[in-house]
Amino acid sequence: MKFLVAGVSTRALAQSALRAGYQIAAVEHFGDRDLAGRVECRSLLRDRGTSFSARALPALAAGLDYDALTYVSNLENHPEVVRELAGGRPVYGNSPEVLQQARHWPTLRRVCAEEGLTMPDTLFPGEETRAASGVDWLRKPTASGGGHGIRLWDGHRLEPGWYVQAWTPGVSASAVFVANGKQSVVLGLSEQIIGDARLGAHGFRHCGNIFPLAPELGGGLALRTAVEDLVARLTRRFGLCGVGGVDFLVSADQAGLPQPILLEINPRPTASAELIEESGLASIFDVNVKAQSGFLPPRPAEQPDPEYFAKGVVFARNLSVIPQTSAWMTEGLRDVGFPGDQILPGRPVCSILTRGRARQGALDGLYAAARTLWQNIRHNGKPS
Repeated sequence: MKFLVAGVSTRALAQSALRAGYQIAAVEHFGDRDLAGRVECRSLLRDRGTSFSARALPALAAGLDYDALTYVSNLENHPEVVRELAGGRPVYGNSPEVLQQARHWPTLRRVCAEEGLTMPDTLFPGEETRAASGVDWLRKPTASGGGHGIRLWDGHRLEPGWYVQAWTPGVSASAVFVANGKQSVVLGLSEQIIGDARLGAHGFRHCGNIFPLAPELGGGLALRTAVEDLVARLTRRFGLCGVGGVDFLVSADQAGLPQPILLEINPRPTASAELIEESGLASIFDVNVKAQSGFLPPRPAEQPDPEYFAKGVVFARNLSVIPQTSAWMTEGLRDVGFPGDQILPGRPVCSILTRGRARQGALDGLYAAARTLWQNIRHNGKPS
């Protein structure tokens, strides 16, 4: 069986598939060097010279031979594109019908209320007058992804396609899970790196993860148990299937125990899933495929003295040109462009993977690699 992997950036899931022995093709935006040389890959950027549009992927995939579909960000926001890409073939992951419910924010708000799950106060167009005063509200796009477009709300009327959530203090975290439509297994919890200037990001831009979630940030058995309950309830209510993720804030309940405050469901393999695979806990593509037949892996055992794995996305600070990148992939760099590629300020240059015996060591490794990367690009790059 040959799978088509589709989305903005398919490299991580495609490499997982290759390691597990699956045959795949890919359609995506970037067409980076560490993907294009290993699988049949069509890229909107390289083959069409266009910016990313999920709706352009079916035309890009026309003529490709594949038997089944799986997908990554941001196709969870485009169930009609998932349906068109599948073209009657099996979908390994959540069906378009599940996506229409799980990514429908009013439905998620209602389900959380019915299941007793904690979610920040969330308001939609027409509900602006219910916004409590003295609270900071964040304006977010309903078709969210990676923190794009999130801003402090100025109180003006919301347009269709936007909602607001009450800003809530807590540690930004995420969980990777696999589900079979009825049951779920949480594969791991990770810290989210948000808006870190040392990686070239700002605001609410997602720019990486550290796995596992450190005890000093709330990670531990109590939180994991609460997240497992949260994911189990969402799985039953929405019929979630395959590898997915939830974003949440780590707060404390009235008894002082850590609790997850749900921000959103990501019903497809997430960026942090690569760290689960890097740690050796699971083959993400393989468990995603097997979940379709109902199989779930055992719950990962707690590690008393874990090694930490970090993944960071480095963004360009200035107009940059990619230098020779032959050695990059052996230096822990991923999503690697081709020599001569021009990167605009604020756009991703590549991803970096590091590891360490402590959280801070893995994080410091990210920052050091980012500094080296910028020096390398600054030395080789020139304005066009």
